[in-house]
Amino acid sequence: LYNSDANRSFANREWNWAVKQARDKRDDNLIIAAARVAHDMGWLDRAIYAVDNTDRVDSLALSHPMPHQSAVVRYSQDAGIDPAWAYGIMRQESRFVSNARSHVGAGGLMQIMPDTARLIARDMGEAYNPAALSDMNTNIRYGTYYLSMIQNQLSGNPVLATAGYNAGPNRAKRWQPDQQPLASDQYAESIPLEETRDYVKHVMTNATDYGMLLGQGAQTISQRMQVIPMRI
Repeated sequence: LYNSDANRSFANREWNWAVKQARDKRDDNLIIAAARVAHDMGWLDRAIYAVDNTDRVDSLALSHPMPHQSAVVRYSQDAGIDPAWAYGIMRQESRFVSNARSHVGAGGLMQIMPDTARLIARDMGEAYNPAALSDMNTNIRYGTYYLSMIQNQLSGNPVLATAGYNAGPNRAKRWQPDQQPLASDQYAESIPLEETRDYVKHVMTNATDYGMLLGQGAQTISQRMQVIPMRI
C-alpha cells in the first residue's frame, strides 16, 4: 500500500493495526523491527508511532530521527535558537510529515497557521505565499523565526515559548506567575489546557534527546527547564 498509488491513509491504517497487534502480543522485537523498516524507508511518522508503542527502544537515532538536519541547524542558528529545541517542536507537531495539515489549518513540518505565516513574512520583509508553507525550507525558516519571536516576547524562556507555540503567546504570558518566580515543572503542571500541558513536557523531553544527538554533550531535562519569571 505504501508503494502504491493508493491514499497514504490506507497504508497508515494497516500499519497502525499491525503495530497494535504486536503491542497487544507484547512483541517488542517485532515493533522495533517495524520501526527500523519504516525509518529506513523514510516513513518517519510511522517509525515514531511504532517506537511509541514500546519501552524497549534503546536507539535515540531510531526514536528521534533528524531529517533536513542542515536546514534545521542553519535556520535555527540564524534565528538564535537551539536546533535541538526546533527538532523537539517538529517531532511533536508533524512527526516530520512535510505536507501535514491540521484540522484548524496549520501546515507543514512545524505546523504553522496561515495568519502566523503572514505575520512572519511581513516581519521578514517578504511577500506571503500560501503555497510556500509546503516547502520544507520555508516552513523550517518560518517556524524557527517564529520560535525566536515568541521566545523574545516571553522573557527569553523556552518553556514559556513552547507553551506559546502551542496555545499562543498571550495565553502563555497569562499563565506566568504574578507573585514570585516559579519552577518550570510547576508552571507546566499549572497550565490549564491539558493539550498544552502535555505538549510542553513532550517538547522539552524531545529537545533533551535531540541535544545529545546533535553533539551538545550530556543532557538533562532540568537543564532546559529554566525558572519561569514573574509576569510583567
